[in-house]
Amino acid sequence: RNTMALDLEEQEQIANLKSFWNRFGKYILGVVTAALFAYAAMSAWNWYQRGQSAEAAKLYETLIGTLSKNDRDKTYLAADDLQKKFGGTTYAAMGSLVAAKIAMDANDPAKAQTFLKWTASKASDDAYRALAQMRLVGLLIDQGSDAAMSEADQILKAKAVSGFEPLWLERRGDWFLAQQKIAEARKQYLDAWKLMEKDKSFPEDSKRLLKVKIDAVGGM
Repeated sequence: RNTMALDLEEQEQIANLKSFWNRFGKYILGVVTAALFAYAAMSAWNWYQRGQSAEAAKLYETLIGTLSKNDRDKTYLAADDLQKKFGGTTYAAMGSLVAAKIAMDANDPAKAQTFLKWTASKASDDAYRALAQMRLVGLLIDQGSDAAMSEADQILKAKAVSGFEPLWLERRGDWFLAQQKIAEARKQYLDAWKLMEKDKSFPEDSKRLLKVKIDAVGGM
């Protein structure tokens, strides 16, 4: 090819490029800009999350420190602050579960229920949410009122968090047992036992407790 042909070809390519850019340039810039903003936002969010976790960890340490001093009010206050300021972290769920336990030990089921309800519905971690739900169901069954039993029933009707299915069945058995429905309770306990037998990760203490319940309603 001669120089003139090459120049004409280059000019045609440049013209085509200009035409393409005129048509799609703004769109391309918009996409690139959006991608850059998304990357920057993600980086900022990761930084924020790390900062949140660090601050939440400090507050959780403060909460744990209140336990040795047996200062329930400060424990509750720290748990409340974790919920309000760092609700998206696992520390908020951990703090609420600790506060609920302290409240139960202090014979204050209403306060315990408040912390358990928050964790059962808002915990960012499925395991902590499931644990709170199971403890809340147990507390409601202990209360035994029609309203409490109805609330427990609604929780148990929801799909179990993966890995917690045996505990859901066990709690349903407790729910039936509290109403003197022995046959129904036994069936739930036996179904829970079968799942626990398949899942070797369940602690022996959990299986022993379930076995006691099974024996109480007629055995295997």
